[in-house]
Amino acid sequence: MQADALLELDRLALARLGREYMVAAQLNSRTGYAALRINHGDAAYKDTAIDNWMAVSPVYTRRMQRAMGFAGGSDVATIFKGLQLECGFAHQYMDVHFEADAADSGRFWLQSCGPLLETEPRGEDAVRVMCHDIEDPTFDATAVATNPRARMRPVHRPPRAPADRQPHCEWRVFIDHDAPPLVERDITRRMEDTELARLSIRRPEGLEAGGMEDYSGPLLQQLPLERLSRAALVVVVKELAIQHHLLVNSLLMVIADRYGEEAARAVAAFQMTGSAWVVGERLRRSHAANLQGMDALWTTLRLHPAFQPAEYFALQVQRLDDARLRLSLDDCPAAHEALDLGWYWLSARGEDEPLRALLRGIEPRAVLRRTGELIWEVELAAQAAQEEEPLAVQVAKGTVLYQARLKDRVQLLQA
Repeated sequence: MQADALLELDRLALARLGREYMVAAQLNSRTGYAALRINHGDAAYKDTAIDNWMAVSPVYTRRMQRAMGFAGGSDVATIFKGLQLECGFAHQYMDVHFEADAADSGRFWLQSCGPLLETEPRGEDAVRVMCHDIEDPTFDATAVATNPRARMRPVHRPPRAPADRQPHCEWRVFIDHDAPPLVERDITRRMEDTELARLSIRRPEGLEAGGMEDYSGPLLQQLPLERLSRAALVVVVKELAIQHHLLVNSLLMVIADRYGEEAARAVAAFQMTGSAWVVGERLRRSHAANLQGMDALWTTLRLHPAFQPAEYFALQVQRLDDARLRLSLDDCPAAHEALDLGWYWLSARGEDEPLRALLRGIEPRAVLRRTGELIWEVELAAQAAQEEEPLAVQVAKGTVLYQARLKDRVQLLQA
C-alpha cells in the first residue's frame, strides 16, 4: 500500500489543498452542467442541478459535523459551521461571512460571489435560475441536515439593483419552531446507501500541535483553513474530496434516472476531462511549482482529488525511472459501488481519455499507455502534442473560476 500523500503535507500545503478541492468541485459543476446542456438542452439544467445538490448536501454535512466535533447541535451556529466547511461555498471564490445572534437565528452574506460574476453576463433570467430557483430548495436541504425546522430566507439577492450592489446577497437563517419539519428526499437516502457515504476516515495520530483540533468552540465569522491543526486539516481535506465525489456521483445518478446510463457516462467523461485537466494545472502551480517533468507529475497526481481520499481510491503511483511512471488502481471501495457511474468507472470500462486529460493538465508532454487491466505507463514526450484542447477543457478554462488565484493566510499558522 502506497503512503498517503496527504500525510506528507504541512499545514499550509494542506490548507491550500483544501481550497483547491473546493474549487475542483465548482469546476465539476461547470463542466458537468455544460455537458448536460450540450446533450439535453438548457431546460435540463435547473431541475437536475437542484436534485444534484439536494441528494448529497445533507449527507456530507453530517459527515463534516462528525469529523470536526460539532455533531449533535440543532442551532443556527451548527448550520453555519457546516456551510463554512463545504465546497458549495468555496473559500475566497465566494467571500461568505456568518453571524449567529441567537441559538435560533442568524445571518450570512456574500460580500462577493464568484458564481454570480460568472452568471451575470448571461442575463437576469440565468441569474434568477441560480439565485432563486436552485438556491431556495438546496439551501433548505442543507439546513435540514442539522434541524428539519431550519429555514433560509433572503434579505436581498440578485439580480442586483443597483448593478454594483454589495454585498452580493444576504440571507436570514432561523429555526421556525412552529413549522412542519422538512423531510429529506428519496435521492438523499439513495446516496446515503453508497460505499462513499459510509466511508470511514481516521484522524491521524502523533502529528504536531498547533491550530484548532476541531470546531466544537464558538462560531467564527470566517474559517480560513490555516486556523486548523495539521491533523484536522488531513480529515477536512479528505472530507472535501468525499464531497467532490458525492456531487459527481449524485449528478450522474440523476442524469441516469432521467436520460439513461449512457447519457450519464457521456457527462462523466466530459466532466472529468475538463475539470480534472484544469485542476491538475492548478495543483501543479500550488503544490509543485518548483518541480519539473516526472517530479511534478508524480507529486501532483498523488494529490489530485480525482483519486482522493486514499481510503476510497487505491491509486498506486510508482516511479519506474526518471522518464516513466506506472499507475494502477487496486481493489478499493470505489470498485464496489452499486452505482457504477462515477469517475472510477470510466477507467474500469477502458475509457482512458479523461485520465489522459488529467495527466496533460499537469504535464503537457505526458503520454499515457494502458498496459493491463487498470494498469498504465506514463512517459514524457520530447514536446507537448500540438493539438486543439478538448471542448470540455475549453469550457473549464472559459470560467472566472479558472482564473481564480487563492491567497494563503500564513499569519494564522502561528495561532
